Formats: sequence, structure tokens, C-alpha cells
Amino acid sequence: MIDLHCHILPGIDDGPHDLQETLEMCRLSVAAGMTAVVATPHLYHSMFATTREQILETHGVVREALVSAGIPLELFLGADLHLHPELAGNLTRGEALTLNGGQYFLLELPSRLLPPNLEEIVEGLMDTGTIPILTHPERNEVIVRHEKILLDLLAQGCLCQVTAMSVTGDFGKRCEGFSRGLIEAGAVHFIASDAHSTGWRHPGVQEALRVAETLIGPARAGRLVRENPQAVLSNSPVAREAVTVLPKNRRFWWF
Repeated sequence: MIDLHCHILPGIDDGPHDLQETLEMCRLSVAAGMTAVVATPHLYHSMFATTREQILETHGVVREALVSAGIPLELFLGADLHLHPELAGNLTRGEALTLNGGQYFLLELPSRLLPPNLEEIVEGLMDTGTIPILTHPERNEVIVRHEKILLDLLAQGCLCQVTAMSVTGDFGKRCEGFSRGLIEAGAVHFIASDAHSTGWRHPGVQEALRVAETLIGPARAGRLVRENPQAVLSNSPVAREAVTVLPKNRRFWWF
């Protein structure tokens, strides 16, 4: 399996504090069945002074440490890009880190207030030749209340990643119901750990994968952690399904 969203680089954002914790996260990833992880620290986030150069340097250090420690895990490079006014320019100039240097990038939207011209903004991002992967929309307060925002963005060409711990209920019943509804509706293209540590937010998606298998079957669920992430790393087209409205029993059961 491939973990497409993981805060695994040390001392950069709210991920692991040091290299030893990073290596332990990598060991946990291998034990959870991962063959590859994409390091995706926050970039353009108001709470973190993360720079592109810092990410590149730390990624190189961790890759060397993986070889020295004999940990059989490929570590690819990316970032968790936060929406901000200059993001299209950052992408055009090659300053923003896409996933493995390809056309796909992780896009985190503001969680409490979305810009009214969001579709226009996303169109501008895609005009740079890139494809946004919307990260954990099930944890976005606005999208959970107004699912049409997400469905319109998917119709526009975006892709969707949900967090494993949302699917398993660790972020609460609301996230659990919405994320499972998205999976059933064919609106999810990736399940990723969005791990930050060896503790509560640890690597691994196997439990969420088992839930997805009960919802949509093993073959379709497997694509969310194997074929689709591999397509991103290979810069190839990601398989898309026809997206339906969310099943009502998933949208409203938490009430």
C-alpha cells in the first residue's frame, strides 16, 4: 500500500519532533503494510514557517537514515498545500511541492470559511496544469454542511482524499458518517493516514481499508490505497467513478 498524505518529516511542522520518531513512524508504516509513503508537511500554512528548501533538505536526511537503519520503505516528496492567494503563482513557478514532482498536489481548504469564488480559484489552480487532491473534506465544517460544494469541485476535476481515522470513527461520529458516505458515493479516490506521530495520529490505513471493503467491496476499496496512489506517483490518470449524492443514512445518521 501507499500512504499519500503523511506528516513524517522531523522538526518541520506538527509532525514528529526528531529523526528517531520519524524512523519509528516509518517502522509502523512498514508493519501496517506500506511499501511507500509520501512526506507531505504543511506548506503555506499560517501556523508554520515551513519552506520548500527546508522540506527538500529534511527529506534527503530521512531517506539516508532509512537506508542506514535498513527500513524497507520508499519515501517520496510532496507537501500539504494550504489555499492562499498566491498558490497558483507558486505552482506556475515550480515553488509549490507537488506529489513526487508530478501534476497532482494536496490541497487543504480553510475549514471554517470558504471563499465565495472557490470554483473560480480552483479553475485558476488547474490552469497551471495541475490537479488538486482535496484533503480530508470530511473534517471541513463547511463541506460537511454543504456537500454540493465538494461534489461541484469533483465535477470540476478535483480528486478527494479522506483520512483513515475519520473512516474508523476516531475523529467522531460526524466525520465517520460523512467519510463513509463519500466512499459509498464513489467520491473518494484515496484513503491516507495523515499521520503526525507514533501516538494517537499514527501511520496505517488497514482498519479503514477493512471498513471500505464492507462498503464498496475489496476491489474498489483496494484502489484507494494501491492503484490510485500509484497512479499519482507515476503521474498517470487516476481512475474516477460516477459520483452520486451521499446516501441519506450516511449524511444524517449522526443527528
